[in-house]
Amino acid sequence: MKDDNIKESDDFGERITGWHNLLGWGDGDDSVAPYVPTPMNVVKAMLEIAGAGPGDTVIDLGCGDARILTMAVEEFGVDRAIGYELNKHLVETALGNIYRKSLEKQIEIVNGNFMEADLSPATIVTLYLTTTGNAKLRPKFKEELKHGTRIISHDFPIVDWVTDAPDNEAVKVGTHKIFRYTVPNAYEVKIEPEKPSDDRWNRIKKLFDRL
Repeated sequence: MKDDNIKESDDFGERITGWHNLLGWGDGDDSVAPYVPTPMNVVKAMLEIAGAGPGDTVIDLGCGDARILTMAVEEFGVDRAIGYELNKHLVETALGNIYRKSLEKQIEIVNGNFMEADLSPATIVTLYLTTTGNAKLRPKFKEELKHGTRIISHDFPIVDWVTDAPDNEAVKVGTHKIFRYTVPNAYEVKIEPEKPSDDRWNRIKKLFDRL
């Protein structure tokens, strides 16, 4: 018999996007972004752009089902991978994936707020948050990350920081963007604003002359 007091789950999001309605935002008020799985080809591109490999420790902020962590260990051979995740359902999913692959000695999952985490062991930090979420992390990155640490952000930039790209742009993977930053250059190097060319000044002067 159906209990009228129990609301049936709406699986529209799952049917359209492939992710379950239980995943969504993390538990409590500390979550800064909803869970949206990063496509595997983008995960691979993020780790390639980071230059991940032996000797690295990857910390994924909002690790979801641990797809970045497992690929970092299995395909790129990093020494250690640590994920922080607020959503308990996702933590269970991540742990299941790790134990199924027998990677529990190399990968650690923390069910907690990454704003309270010690990020100093990282040589690579990966994130898929929001522009606001990234901005909240800037002081923490400056304080805790050692020189040479690479920060790889999926789709959202760290405002006012300079990427490693010569043109200060993102690397495009299909419709996705990947931003790579290196500590401390990302916040110590300043880009001079582009100066208008003589032709542009002449055009502006002519506009004012017409007034």
